[in-house]
Amino acid sequence: MPMLRCFAIPNLSWIQLLPDQSPLVSPRMPSTSILNDIQEQLDTVQPYSMHVSSRYLELTNKKLQLTRLPREIELPEHQKWVQGTPKSVLEPLLDYWLEHYDWRTQEALFNSTLPQYRTTITLPSTLGTSTLQSLRVHFIHKRSKDKNAIPLLFCHSWPSSFIEVQKIIDALVDPHTLPSFGTGAHQAFHLVVPSIPGFGFSDASLDDGFGLRDTAKLFHELMIRLGYEYYVCHGSGGFNICRAIALSHPKSCLAVHTTNPSFTEPSFTQSPLSFLKYRIAKCTRARIPLLSFGYTPAEVQWSKARASDVSGASGVPLYAHRPAVGSTLSRFYSLRPQTLSFSLCDSPVGLLASMLDIMHARLPVKTQLGPRSRSPLLAPGEAEMQDAPQGGLANGYEGPRRERKMLTDMRQLQWLPGPEGSLRWLRRAHADSSPGTPFQMSYCTVPLGISSFQARSSSSSSNNKHGEEKDNKAATSPPVMWGSSSWNLAWVKRHQRRATVAAWEAADLVVLDVRECFGTLLSHRAMGNLPLQAG
Repeated sequence: MPMLRCFAIPNLSWIQLLPDQSPLVSPRMPSTSILNDIQEQLDTVQPYSMHVSSRYLELTNKKLQLTRLPREIELPEHQKWVQGTPKSVLEPLLDYWLEHYDWRTQEALFNSTLPQYRTTITLPSTLGTSTLQSLRVHFIHKRSKDKNAIPLLFCHSWPSSFIEVQKIIDALVDPHTLPSFGTGAHQAFHLVVPSIPGFGFSDASLDDGFGLRDTAKLFHELMIRLGYEYYVCHGSGGFNICRAIALSHPKSCLAVHTTNPSFTEPSFTQSPLSFLKYRIAKCTRARIPLLSFGYTPAEVQWSKARASDVSGASGVPLYAHRPAVGSTLSRFYSLRPQTLSFSLCDSPVGLLASMLDIMHARLPVKTQLGPRSRSPLLAPGEAEMQDAPQGGLANGYEGPRRERKMLTDMRQLQWLPGPEGSLRWLRRAHADSSPGTPFQMSYCTVPLGISSFQARSSSSSSNNKHGEEKDNKAATSPPVMWGSSSWNLAWVKRHQRRATVAAWEAADLVVLDVRECFGTLLSHRAMGNLPLQAG
């Protein structure tokens, strides 16, 4: 086999070149034509299939076998999560990962159902120098056969991954797989789902300052490379990435859709009109349609104190508003990534336990489990104390095999590349979106659509004879209309079904809402005259 030679090429990192005997290879520096060929090859979008080394899978299995679990004290059922992930929850998932989970089967499934690609994108360094960084970006790209399909950029966030889209991808690309009626019922999409650098099979950035703004630029460049000059965005956990794209590229990003966003209360200094509308709606309890301005009676009754006062049978609050500073767990994940990486990079069970704690803080529950550490996965103001489904994480996770497989898939995709890159990104993303930053205070003119699957505290509530809600029935999350102070809020739909990770828990409704939202905005020309790319 001929020996391969590598050259240090400015701005292109280390790149493997031609066989040694090729007359085109210079012993010192490649010619301009070779550099151009290399750059052209880097710009090319290449099909990609997952294939993890068997040695690495064997190492993972050995680490799972050698796990030493800590001893824990006995706590009442409603307080079992108060110190973190309980052993009774983790052990069944550890056994499943070790004895039943087959990565090769999942790998083949993803390769056959999710059309994957990789391409190299070069961006300026965040260090303020002339240095460039080249990152290989992994993404899903599935085109629709519909000639009127709209390019849709789907953004995930930490600690999720690109497989978050697996339940909704087919129905978004081909409307016939999930028939519906009404506006946008037949709207199709060309779907692009990139992995954030450091997540899944995308290269991690080595720049400390790589955060939301650079991720937005990277994703925009990817859409342009794929031929999509104009597109729309969807993101639930990835909502901040969508906002960064909309703020940076408002001429290309024509609209955004999200689920369960969290906003701060309108202030007079930021948006006098939004402030006055909220005050009027609150004074009238949103019972006068012309003066409700999109608010509902339950939403205007919401308050931090009131939401925290709503208690379950155990007397423990069902909801607690996350303080701006965050709790110990949140700060630990977002501010000390290197320290955390030393433990999580070497222990798949440690990574699993950490992620279970984070996911538990977001899962809807029927029985209160008591106070939990706040998760960096939650945006400021988002509910973090909710009830878990019976048989789910609350009761020593013995849920359906499909759900155990889903959880293990997510953790495997975080374990394989190592958590350090994604944790560094999380630290910068939190800093970029801190309260009071231009990112949070700027008004975004791009139309926003919201699907709300938030719960309402109704344990002791009822309707009166006129069908009106009593005062003890308040929303357990801040009003979605608060977003009007920082967004061009154009479409809102509230659902009775509760869902935190909506693309998993309410996949059908998410698909229908995405179609209706963008279909409505398109029909009302709220997105301008969208030039549709031929399928």
